[in-house]
Amino acid sequence: MIDLVKKKFKLAVIMTAIFTCGPLFAQQPDKAYDLMAQMIDASKQLNYAGLVTYEKLGNLKSAKVLHLVRDNEIFEQIVNLNGPEGEFINLSEVKGCENPSVMLDGTSALKINDSTYMQLKRSYSIEIAGSARIAGREATLLMLRPNDAWRYGYVVAIDKKSGLMLQSVLLSLSGKPMERFQFVEISVGGDLDSVEIPSGSYNLGVNERADCEISDSPLKQDAPKWQTGWLPTGFVMTGSQLDRDGDQYSMVFSDGLAVLTVFVESVETSIKVPPFLAKSGATVALVSKVLVDGSFITVSVVGEIPGDTAKRIAESLTPLPDLGKTP
Repeated sequence: MIDLVKKKFKLAVIMTAIFTCGPLFAQQPDKAYDLMAQMIDASKQLNYAGLVTYEKLGNLKSAKVLHLVRDNEIFEQIVNLNGPEGEFINLSEVKGCENPSVMLDGTSALKINDSTYMQLKRSYSIEIAGSARIAGREATLLMLRPNDAWRYGYVVAIDKKSGLMLQSVLLSLSGKPMERFQFVEISVGGDLDSVEIPSGSYNLGVNERADCEISDSPLKQDAPKWQTGWLPTGFVMTGSQLDRDGDQYSMVFSDGLAVLTVFVESVETSIKVPPFLAKSGATVALVSKVLVDGSFITVSVVGEIPGDTAKRIAESLTPLPDLGKTP
Protein backbone atom coordinates (compact mmCIF):
# COMPACT_ATOMS: atom_id res chain seq x y z
CA MET A 1 0.00 0.00 0.00
CA ILE A 2 2.77 2.45 0.90
CA ASP A 3 4.46 1.93 -2.48
CA LEU A 4 1.19 2.56 -4.32
CA VAL A 5 0.18 5.66 -2.36
CA LYS A 6 3.76 6.95 -2.38
CA LYS A 7 3.80 6.78 -6.18
CA LYS A 8 0.39 8.38 -6.61
CA PHE A 9 0.95 11.02 -3.92
CA LYS A 10 4.12 12.16 -5.68
CA LEU A 11 2.08 12.65 -8.86
CA ALA A 12 1.46 16.17 -7.62
CA VAL A 13 5.05 16.55 -8.84
CA ILE A 14 5.29 13.63 -11.23
CA MET A 15 1.99 14.17 -13.12
CA THR A 16 -0.74 11.65 -13.65
CA ALA A 17 -4.50 11.98 -14.12
CA ILE A 18 -8.15 12.11 -13.04
CA PHE A 19 -11.47 10.87 -14.43
CA THR A 20 -14.72 12.83 -14.45
CA CYS A 21 -18.11 12.44 -16.10
CA GLY A 22 -18.62 16.11 -16.97
CA PRO A 23 -18.65 17.60 -20.51
CA LEU A 24 -15.35 18.59 -22.07
CA PHE A 25 -14.75 22.09 -23.38
CA ALA A 26 -11.37 22.47 -25.06
CA GLN A 27 -9.52 25.73 -24.46
CA GLN A 28 -6.16 27.17 -25.45
CA PRO A 29 -3.22 24.72 -24.95
CA ASP A 30 -0.99 27.53 -23.64
CA LYS A 31 -3.32 28.03 -20.69
CA ALA A 32 -3.25 24.28 -20.04
CA TYR A 33 0.56 24.46 -19.97
CA ASP A 34 0.37 27.33 -17.48
CA LEU A 35 -1.78 25.17 -15.21
CA MET A 36 0.71 22.29 -15.35
CA ALA A 37 3.56 24.64 -14.50
CA GLN A 38 1.47 26.12 -11.67
CA MET A 39 0.82 22.63 -10.29
CA ILE A 40 4.52 21.75 -10.26
CA ASP A 41 5.46 25.06 -8.62
CA ALA A 42 2.74 24.69 -5.97
CA SER A 43 4.09 21.32 -4.84
CA LYS A 44 7.52 22.90 -4.32
CA GLN A 45 6.28 25.98 -2.46
CA LEU A 46 3.19 25.09 -0.39
CA ASN A 47 2.66 23.20 2.84
CA TYR A 48 -0.33 20.87 2.90
CA ALA A 49 -1.79 17.86 4.69
CA GLY A 50 -4.83 15.67 4.20
CA LEU A 51 -6.42 12.32 3.56
CA VAL A 52 -6.08 10.55 0.21
CA THR A 53 -7.67 7.49 -1.36
CA TYR A 54 -6.23 5.25 -4.04
CA GLU A 55 -8.46 2.88 -6.01
CA LYS A 56 -7.13 0.08 -8.20
CA LEU A 57 -8.85 -3.09 -9.45
CA GLY A 58 -11.83 -2.41 -7.18
CA ASN A 59 -9.66 -2.12 -4.05
CA LEU A 60 -9.80 1.14 -2.12
CA LYS A 61 -6.91 2.22 0.10
CA SER A 62 -6.58 5.33 2.22
CA ALA A 63 -3.65 7.21 3.73
CA LYS A 64 -2.75 10.33 5.66
CA VAL A 65 -0.23 12.64 3.98
CA LEU A 66 1.93 15.54 5.14
CA HIS A 67 3.97 17.77 2.80
CA LEU A 68 6.21 20.50 4.22
CA VAL A 69 8.65 22.85 2.46
CA ARG A 70 11.46 24.19 4.63
CA ASP A 71 14.74 25.89 3.67
CA ASN A 72 14.72 24.63 0.10
CA GLU A 73 13.83 21.07 1.20
CA ILE A 74 10.61 19.07 0.84
CA PHE A 75 9.51 16.72 3.62
CA GLU A 76 6.88 14.08 2.80
CA GLN A 77 5.17 11.61 5.11
CA ILE A 78 2.56 9.01 4.13
CA VAL A 79 0.85 6.80 6.71
CA ASN A 80 -1.48 3.90 5.85
CA LEU A 81 -4.94 4.10 7.40
CA ASN A 82 -6.25 0.69 6.32
CA GLY A 83 -4.70 -2.64 5.43
CA PRO A 84 -1.16 -3.42 6.59
CA GLU A 85 0.46 -0.77 8.77
CA GLY A 86 3.14 1.21 7.00
CA GLU A 87 4.79 4.61 6.76
CA PHE A 88 6.89 6.36 4.12
CA ILE A 89 9.11 9.35 4.91
CA ASN A 90 11.19 11.29 2.41
CA LEU A 91 13.28 14.47 2.47
CA SER A 92 14.52 15.90 -0.82
CA GLU A 93 15.85 19.07 -2.40
CA VAL A 94 13.36 21.46 -4.01
CA LYS A 95 15.84 21.52 -6.90
CA GLY A 96 17.72 18.31 -7.47
CA CYS A 97 19.00 15.70 -9.89
CA GLU A 98 17.15 12.47 -10.57
CA ASN A 99 19.66 9.64 -10.27
CA PRO A 100 19.21 6.33 -12.13
CA SER A 101 18.12 4.40 -9.03
CA VAL A 102 15.26 6.82 -8.46
CA MET A 103 14.21 6.59 -12.08
CA LEU A 104 14.26 2.80 -12.00
CA ASP A 105 11.81 2.92 -9.09
CA GLY A 106 9.35 4.76 -11.33
CA THR A 107 9.45 7.90 -9.21
CA SER A 108 11.28 10.26 -11.52
CA ALA A 109 9.82 13.74 -11.13
CA LEU A 110 8.48 15.50 -14.21
CA LYS A 111 10.25 18.81 -14.87
CA ILE A 112 7.86 21.16 -16.67
CA ASN A 113 9.76 23.44 -19.06
CA ASP A 114 9.65 24.35 -22.74
CA SER A 115 11.39 21.12 -23.76
CA THR A 116 9.18 18.73 -21.78
CA TYR A 117 6.05 20.60 -22.83
CA MET A 118 6.94 20.18 -26.51
CA GLN A 119 7.61 16.50 -25.76
CA LEU A 120 4.12 16.15 -24.25
CA LYS A 121 2.54 17.92 -27.23
CA ARG A 122 3.97 15.29 -29.57
CA SER A 123 2.19 12.55 -27.63
CA TYR A 124 -0.91 14.14 -26.09
CA SER A 125 -3.59 16.69 -26.88
CA ILE A 126 -3.72 18.92 -23.81
CA GLU A 127 -6.99 20.70 -23.04
CA ILE A 128 -8.80 22.43 -20.20
CA ALA A 129 -11.91 20.32 -19.70
CA GLY A 130 -14.21 22.20 -17.34
CA SER A 131 -14.47 22.34 -13.56
CA ALA A 132 -15.28 20.05 -10.63
CA ARG A 133 -15.63 20.23 -6.84
CA ILE A 134 -13.17 17.92 -5.07
CA ALA A 135 -12.40 17.67 -1.34
CA GLY A 136 -14.64 20.69 -0.83
CA ARG A 137 -12.56 22.84 -3.20
CA GLU A 138 -13.14 24.14 -6.73
CA ALA A 139 -10.80 22.56 -9.28
CA THR A 140 -9.97 22.92 -12.97
CA LEU A 141 -9.95 19.72 -15.02
CA LEU A 142 -7.03 19.21 -17.38
CA MET A 143 -7.36 16.49 -20.05
CA LEU A 144 -4.38 14.81 -21.71
CA ARG A 145 -5.62 12.73 -24.65
CA PRO A 146 -3.08 10.35 -26.27
CA ASN A 147 -2.44 10.96 -29.96
CA ASP A 148 -2.11 7.22 -30.61
CA ALA A 149 -3.09 3.84 -29.16
CA TRP A 150 0.33 3.12 -27.66
CA ARG A 151 -0.27 4.92 -24.33
CA TYR A 152 -3.05 5.78 -21.90
CA GLY A 153 -4.97 9.02 -21.46
CA TYR A 154 -5.00 11.22 -18.39
CA VAL A 155 -7.03 13.98 -16.77
CA VAL A 156 -5.78 16.09 -13.87
CA ALA A 157 -7.82 18.15 -11.37
CA ILE A 158 -5.95 21.25 -10.17
CA ASP A 159 -7.13 23.32 -7.19
CA LYS A 160 -8.11 26.77 -8.49
CA LYS A 161 -6.93 28.50 -5.32
CA SER A 162 -3.65 26.76 -4.49
CA GLY A 163 -2.65 25.10 -7.78
CA LEU A 164 -2.22 21.72 -6.08
CA MET A 165 -3.38 18.47 -7.67
CA LEU A 166 -6.53 17.22 -5.91
CA GLN A 167 -7.55 14.14 -7.88
CA SER A 168 -6.30 11.84 -10.63
CA VAL A 169 -7.39 8.86 -12.70
CA LEU A 170 -5.52 6.99 -15.40
CA LEU A 171 -7.81 6.10 -18.33
CA SER A 172 -7.78 2.98 -20.48
CA LEU A 173 -7.63 3.08 -24.27
CA SER A 174 -11.45 3.01 -24.27
CA GLY A 175 -11.63 5.91 -21.81
CA LYS A 176 -12.55 3.91 -18.71
CA PRO A 177 -10.86 4.67 -15.36
CA MET A 178 -8.17 2.15 -14.40
CA GLU A 179 -6.64 3.78 -11.34
CA ARG A 180 -7.97 6.65 -9.22
CA PHE A 181 -6.14 8.84 -6.71
CA GLN A 182 -7.72 11.75 -4.87
CA PHE A 183 -7.71 13.96 -1.83
CA VAL A 184 -10.91 13.63 0.20
CA GLU A 185 -9.72 16.22 2.71
CA ILE A 186 -6.89 18.74 2.44
CA SER A 187 -5.54 21.73 4.38
CA VAL A 188 -3.14 24.19 2.75
CA GLY A 189 -0.88 26.61 4.63
CA GLY A 190 -2.20 28.12 7.86
CA ASP A 191 -0.82 26.35 10.94
CA LEU A 192 1.16 24.02 8.66
CA ASP A 193 3.46 26.92 7.78
CA SER A 194 4.85 26.85 11.32
CA VAL A 195 5.07 23.06 11.75
CA GLU A 196 8.63 21.87 12.22
CA ILE A 197 10.01 18.87 10.32
CA PRO A 198 10.49 16.01 12.81
CA SER A 199 14.14 15.85 13.80
CA GLY A 200 16.06 12.75 12.75
CA SER A 201 13.17 11.65 10.56
CA TYR A 202 15.34 11.20 7.50
CA ASN A 203 19.05 11.25 6.81
CA LEU A 204 20.41 11.65 3.31
CA GLY A 205 24.03 11.39 2.28
CA VAL A 206 25.85 14.27 0.62
CA ASN A 207 25.63 12.70 -2.85
CA GLU A 208 21.87 12.11 -2.56
CA ARG A 209 21.25 15.73 -1.59
CA ALA A 210 23.56 17.27 -4.16
CA ASP A 211 21.90 20.14 -5.97
CA CYS A 212 22.06 20.57 -9.73
CA GLU A 213 20.55 22.60 -12.51
CA ILE A 214 17.55 21.14 -14.31
CA SER A 215 18.44 20.46 -17.92
CA ASP A 216 16.08 21.07 -20.82
CA SER A 217 17.39 17.97 -22.60
CA PRO A 218 17.36 14.23 -21.82
CA LEU A 219 20.14 12.90 -19.61
CA LYS A 220 23.25 11.72 -21.45
CA GLN A 221 23.88 7.99 -21.21
CA ASP A 222 27.19 6.37 -20.32
CA ALA A 223 28.28 3.28 -22.27
CA PRO A 224 24.90 2.22 -23.72
CA LYS A 225 24.64 -1.55 -24.17
CA TRP A 226 21.37 -2.04 -26.05
CA GLN A 227 19.03 -0.05 -28.26
CA THR A 228 15.33 -0.10 -29.05
CA GLY A 229 14.37 -0.29 -32.70
CA TRP A 230 10.94 1.12 -31.94
CA LEU A 231 9.36 3.37 -29.33
CA PRO A 232 6.05 5.27 -29.40
CA THR A 233 6.45 8.84 -30.64
CA GLY A 234 7.71 11.16 -27.91
CA PHE A 235 9.44 8.57 -25.71
CA VAL A 236 13.11 9.31 -25.01
CA MET A 237 15.67 7.62 -22.76
CA THR A 238 16.03 9.38 -19.40
CA GLY A 239 18.33 6.93 -17.63
CA SER A 240 20.27 3.69 -18.01
CA GLN A 241 22.16 1.42 -15.63
CA LEU A 242 24.22 -1.76 -15.56
CA ASP A 243 23.99 -3.64 -12.25
CA ARG A 244 27.10 -4.38 -10.22
CA ASP A 245 27.30 -8.00 -11.33
CA GLY A 246 26.88 -7.11 -15.00
CA ASP A 247 23.89 -9.46 -15.26
CA GLN A 248 21.20 -6.90 -15.99
CA TYR A 249 21.10 -3.73 -18.08
CA SER A 250 18.16 -1.37 -17.63
CA MET A 251 16.87 1.63 -19.58
CA VAL A 252 14.22 4.14 -18.53
CA PHE A 253 12.09 5.97 -21.11
CA SER A 254 9.50 8.72 -20.73
CA ASP A 255 7.24 10.74 -23.01
CA GLY A 256 7.12 13.53 -20.43
CA LEU A 257 4.29 11.83 -18.56
CA ALA A 258 4.29 8.03 -18.87
CA VAL A 259 7.41 6.15 -17.72
CA LEU A 260 8.54 2.66 -18.74
CA THR A 261 11.61 0.58 -17.93
CA VAL A 262 13.28 -2.05 -20.11
CA PHE A 263 15.43 -4.72 -18.43
CA VAL A 264 17.85 -6.92 -20.41
CA GLU A 265 19.31 -10.01 -18.73
CA SER A 266 22.62 -11.70 -19.49
CA VAL A 267 22.63 -15.00 -21.41
CA GLU A 268 23.32 -16.90 -18.19
CA THR A 269 20.46 -15.27 -16.28
CA SER A 270 18.09 -15.51 -19.27
CA ILE A 271 18.20 -19.31 -19.11
CA LYS A 272 16.65 -19.20 -15.62
CA VAL A 273 13.83 -16.71 -16.30
CA PRO A 274 10.61 -17.94 -17.99
CA PRO A 275 8.50 -15.62 -20.17
CA PHE A 276 5.23 -14.29 -18.73
CA LEU A 277 2.79 -11.38 -18.86
CA ALA A 278 1.28 -9.81 -15.75
CA LYS A 279 -1.06 -6.84 -15.36
CA SER A 280 -2.11 -4.90 -12.29
CA GLY A 281 -4.44 -2.03 -13.10
CA ALA A 282 -2.63 0.10 -15.65
CA THR A 283 0.78 -1.45 -14.96
CA VAL A 284 2.03 -4.17 -17.29
CA ALA A 285 5.05 -6.43 -16.72
CA LEU A 286 6.07 -8.30 -19.86
CA VAL A 287 8.92 -10.81 -19.75
CA SER A 288 9.78 -12.24 -23.17
CA LYS A 289 12.57 -14.01 -25.04
CA VAL A 290 14.36 -12.28 -27.90
CA LEU A 291 16.70 -14.21 -30.21
CA VAL A 292 20.04 -12.42 -30.48
CA ASP A 293 23.05 -13.96 -32.28
CA GLY A 294 21.71 -17.47 -31.78
CA SER A 295 20.91 -17.07 -28.06
CA PHE A 296 17.62 -16.22 -26.38
CA ILE A 297 17.87 -13.11 -24.21
CA THR A 298 15.27 -12.28 -21.56
CA VAL A 299 13.82 -8.81 -22.06
CA SER A 300 11.36 -7.29 -19.58
CA VAL A 301 9.25 -4.18 -20.12
CA VAL A 302 7.49 -2.64 -17.11
CA GLY A 303 5.34 0.48 -17.03
CA GLU A 304 1.89 2.02 -17.16
CA ILE A 305 1.47 1.26 -20.86
CA PRO A 306 -0.75 -1.10 -22.92
CA GLY A 307 0.43 -4.69 -23.32
CA ASP A 308 0.82 -4.36 -27.11
CA THR A 309 3.16 -1.41 -26.57
CA ALA A 310 5.36 -3.41 -24.21
CA LYS A 311 5.45 -6.37 -26.62
CA ARG A 312 6.48 -4.28 -29.61
CA ILE A 313 9.23 -2.52 -27.62
CA ALA A 314 10.63 -5.85 -26.39
CA GLU A 315 10.65 -7.35 -29.88
CA SER A 316 12.53 -4.34 -31.29
CA LEU A 317 15.47 -4.58 -28.87
CA THR A 318 18.96 -5.22 -30.30
CA PRO A 319 22.50 -5.02 -28.86
CA LEU A 320 24.75 -2.27 -30.08
CA PRO A 321 27.03 -3.74 -32.79
CA ASP A 322 30.28 -3.90 -30.85
CA LEU A 323 29.02 -5.10 -27.47
CA GLY A 324 28.36 -8.81 -28.04
CA LYS A 325 25.66 -10.93 -26.55
CA THR A 326 25.49 -9.94 -22.90
CA PRO A 327 24.73 -6.61 -21.25
